[in-house]
Amino acid sequence: MRFDELIRGLDVTGATGPLNIELSGISSDSREVRPGWAFVALQGEKTDGANFIQKAVAQGAVAILSEAPAVAPVTIACARMQQGRWTMAALAKRFYGGPDEGLVLIGVTGTNGKTTTTTLIRQLLRGSGIGCGLIGTVMNAAGDLEEEAVHTTPESTDFYHWLRRSIAAGDRAAAVEVSSHALMLGRVAGACFKVGVFTNLTQDHLDFHGDMERYLKAKWRLFEQSEKKLINVDDPYGRRELEAFDAVSYAIDRPACYRASGLELGPTGTRFTLHSAKGSWPIESPLLGRFNAYNLLAALAAIVEAGFDLELILPAIPGITGAPGRIERVDCGQPFGVMVDYAHTPDALEKLLAEGRRLLPKAGRLHVLFGCGGDRDRSKRPLMAAAVASSADVIWHTSDNPRFEDPEIILDDAMPGIPAVIRTDPARYHRNANRAESVSQALLDCRPGDLLLLAGKGHEPYQEINGIKHPYSDRGAVEQALAREERQHP
Repeated sequence: MRFDELIRGLDVTGATGPLNIELSGISSDSREVRPGWAFVALQGEKTDGANFIQKAVAQGAVAILSEAPAVAPVTIACARMQQGRWTMAALAKRFYGGPDEGLVLIGVTGTNGKTTTTTLIRQLLRGSGIGCGLIGTVMNAAGDLEEEAVHTTPESTDFYHWLRRSIAAGDRAAAVEVSSHALMLGRVAGACFKVGVFTNLTQDHLDFHGDMERYLKAKWRLFEQSEKKLINVDDPYGRRELEAFDAVSYAIDRPACYRASGLELGPTGTRFTLHSAKGSWPIESPLLGRFNAYNLLAALAAIVEAGFDLELILPAIPGITGAPGRIERVDCGQPFGVMVDYAHTPDALEKLLAEGRRLLPKAGRLHVLFGCGGDRDRSKRPLMAAAVASSADVIWHTSDNPRFEDPEIILDDAMPGIPAVIRTDPARYHRNANRAESVSQALLDCRPGDLLLLAGKGHEPYQEINGIKHPYSDRGAVEQALAREERQHP
């Protein structure tokens, strides 16, 4: 596409240079720019994209779109964007040919459940022979192509590029995790969603949004771009949304358009009966836990609302696996249970521990290893600790991603949530900022019949310390510690 065709009619001014130049790509990350690409220079909170214009040009950029006046050679096409990220999204959508309009796009927002719900939508559709892309926290996918994700929702240039890849791969649909940050920062601006799903709202990201009302309103933005709205009405914020929007509901505990009744939770799977206006169906899945029943219910309801035949989807349920790092078993032959989960909010921890209690043998102890993220909402730290203290028999208090904060200060912030009677009991409370060491110590303390839940990291293959992502995974730490113990005591 030519530069002048790309910007025509959009909120772009001051175009200069060779406007008929042909473009072969577009990105807001100077590190990704290739010869023939356009570079979009955004003004960020910490850095200004204009500072990387020369780098982008050196890498072959032939056009610059910026929020501030660009300084570039006369051989480079330049123009100013008037609405930053929103203009960039319009440019990206046009450059990639409006791929959202060629797909059945299902967006999922909410504090918890986005990753698993979108993963299940893709697994169910693909298991039924229907191509489905995925854009989310763990990975982005189009057809058989899968790549590790960097953000929950990528920048609009990458977002529309992945949708274009889905169309090229023959996908009919795409499931998208839509974070509140993405909605506020225009990362999915202009996209036409067939169905928008709201899972729940609990305290998270208040460092960005300020309070729960602003957080909720950020989530509501997805519905402004969605033809159909699907809402969990077991969630109190969901019930408020149902009153505000002409929406379809799903629930376990309350009457709803899609409802799961007779829920049975077991150590090897979950059963319930799915009810809708079109009938009732017995559902048996290999997923564990009540919250996964919600995720599966949301995925099935979204697929039906998107226009797919439920009868064709049901045979795919036994083959679903859920998302990596979500109540994921680690089995190395040890005589106790170990599970890895991404839970990193008070509500998610409460739900995770409740499921741990259900899976725990009568004589077993529930061990919970957790930490709080650095450079994030400090007010939720004692709430997370309180959620763990309310149900865990043994607490392993450690680091998550401290980022640029002192890990010990993060631990101190969480401490008030743990009652003194627990903190002063060396059999029940253990504090160590070194996460790998805490994992090893927890495994050594586990007895046959115990269950160890490692919360917070989930699928992440790194631990971020002082701005550096060090290779680390909870699953890997468990496997290494158990292998080391086996060598020492064969």
